[in-house]
Amino acid sequence: MRLSNGEVLLRWPLDQHILTQGWHYNSGRSHNGIDLRTQIGNTAVRPVYAAEDGTVSATQLWDGHTTDERSMQSYGNYVDIRHADYKQQSLVTRYAHLFKFIVAKGEKVKEGQLIGYSGATGNVFGAHLHFEVLLGGKRTNPLTWLDDDFTTASSSVYTYGPGEHAVERPAEDKPAASTLQTICASNLTNAQAMAVFSLAIQLQLVAMRLYWAEFSDAEMAHQNIEVGPITQGDAKAVLDKLSAVGAKGTAQAA
Repeated sequence: MRLSNGEVLLRWPLDQHILTQGWHYNSGRSHNGIDLRTQIGNTAVRPVYAAEDGTVSATQLWDGHTTDERSMQSYGNYVDIRHADYKQQSLVTRYAHLFKFIVAKGEKVKEGQLIGYSGATGNVFGAHLHFEVLLGGKRTNPLTWLDDDFTTASSSVYTYGPGEHAVERPAEDKPAASTLQTICASNLTNAQAMAVFSLAIQLQLVAMRLYWAEFSDAEMAHQNIEVGPITQGDAKAVLDKLSAVGAKGTAQAA
């Protein structure tokens, strides 16, 4: 967002703000971006959001094998978003190592809009989101474009250099509310649960590890399921499927 003083305050691209690597790697080597933890419980596939209004200026599909840091393929699946200029210079954010992106080059996006899901493609050692901010084509410390609502995975994580600091968030500026939902249903018959599971496969929610189930009785005849966080469209499809098989589910904001 653009503040009243003309400064830029970007939205965090994840709901969880845990910094594992900063502008410099923990070893001291130049990194030119930040890495954010995506592992929560049993899944590392998390929703990734646009940091500000803009237009998708580039996307890349990983070739599945190149990890050479000298190649753009080292970013894996990634998305670039071009935002309004800042001080007469281009402003671009980059979201890398994605499991999947759901936007296309030339598409206009809004701040907080779902653009993809985090993953472990490209040159990575474990799943995470690599986030960059480029001003005038030059990479800058992303933490100087964000608020200070984050924690570091360890005391060795680099944050700010001399003179650098977080953007102050005015009290009246609130982050965009997430439109993602999680669908829960309990005590489904195995047949009902299988119908929802089949739909989740079609929607690629199982591949993204967004479907969870457990037996709810000792006889293993019934199941509790949880699907999400997913888009409103996918949530409606899951709820419609539950209704079609004679079951009920509840939708909760993710």
